[in-house]
Amino acid sequence: MNKRQMQKEATRKIIIQAAYRVYSKEGFSASTSIIAKEAQIAHGSIFVHFPTVDDLKVSLLEQFGRDINTRLHDLAADGSRLEEILNAHINVLSEHEEFYKRLITESSQLPEQVKYVYVSIQSTVSFHLTQVIEKYQTDGKIKKLPIYFIFNSWISLLHYYLSNQDLFAPEGSVLIRYKDELIHNFIKMLE
Repeated sequence: MNKRQMQKEATRKIIIQAAYRVYSKEGFSASTSIIAKEAQIAHGSIFVHFPTVDDLKVSLLEQFGRDINTRLHDLAADGSRLEEILNAHINVLSEHEEFYKRLITESSQLPEQVKYVYVSIQSTVSFHLTQVIEKYQTDGKIKKLPIYFIFNSWISLLHYYLSNQDLFAPEGSVLIRYKDELIHNFIKMLE
């Protein structure tokens, strides 16, 4: 890359990071002028890098999805224990807790293209969990429930706690506070 391309890529990253912070605080309906202010760039610069707001949201979610995939991929491929992959899933979500909470509560209002990326993130998580769950089922460590039911139960449990954070952990991260309990009890239900 030449100097101009490196500068362009750096600006793009700054915009994505600013959008992440703004969407985490304000929600996905926040204006691009707020994002530009947060990024400390001219408003028009956003559209040089992202022709539409949807393009910005898609890029942001793709980055989020890559982070989740990176964390779970090696664990699932290496035959890690179910506890380890559930722990890694909670850890990565807790690092993005406010953003993820906005994502799950506002997902029905997102444009179709952005929803598609959200669904593919969940599919990636499902794929990695499936690798571990199938081995556990084959070894007789957990019940032979349908994989989709196990995955949906796990995601529903996390989403319930996140959606009700004000009840469970108004002062901090609900995922960190209840991580051990969620993992332990979820696995006990499957045994």
